[in-house]
Amino acid sequence: MTSAIQYQGRKARRTGSEQRRQAILEASLSIIVREGIRAVRHRAVAREAEVPLSATTYYFKDISDLIADTFALFAERAIKEVIEPFKEQAFGLMSQFSRDSLRQPDERARLVRLLAQMMGAFIVDELQNRRGHVVAEQAFIQEAVLDARLREMADMYLAQHVETLAMACELFGCKEPKLDAELIFSTFLSIEQRLLVHPEKISQEYAEKRMYNLMEKVLPHG
Repeated sequence: MTSAIQYQGRKARRTGSEQRRQAILEASLSIIVREGIRAVRHRAVAREAEVPLSATTYYFKDISDLIADTFALFAERAIKEVIEPFKEQAFGLMSQFSRDSLRQPDERARLVRLLAQMMGAFIVDELQNRRGHVVAEQAFIQEAVLDARLREMADMYLAQHVETLAMACELFGCKEPKLDAELIFSTFLSIEQRLLVHPEKISQEYAEKRMYNLMEKVLPHG
């Protein structure tokens, strides 16, 4: 996906210019996490980035370009810091099992339990240690409903998550690995959204119980 990401704003031609452009995008992302996408305005971003107002309008002729490029920055960072580490952890766990071993009820039960624990821990870690990432993710996905220019980026971003999960489901022997992957990721998003609204409910038990219920249904028997 990284190579497919296309930035919309004016390209920087010098190192100093790229640093300023980067500062503007970082400022926009900070505002989105703190106040929401609707708070992104040239003047607010310039103030946050501590750059002249003319700098934001030079690189981004309109707010839509600025939001789209902020999403691109977020997506690139998410691939490196969230998606790839999760993929490595998930496939490390799966390497402990073979499809033949999963025909044994005890081994299947052990895998379901370990997957639920891993996914539950991942969700809790996201909300406790990378809450800004989760807030931004939810904001960008919601904005894609309203702004057609963000939909391709949102589709590519979501596909990265689903692709990893689909590979895992295929290894498990699921009959519809892509559909099962979409279901798992939708559940991820739903749980994270719920816990953003009710942070007092954030716990390993809360997330793990729901992921266990799902994985018990998704993983094939025998």
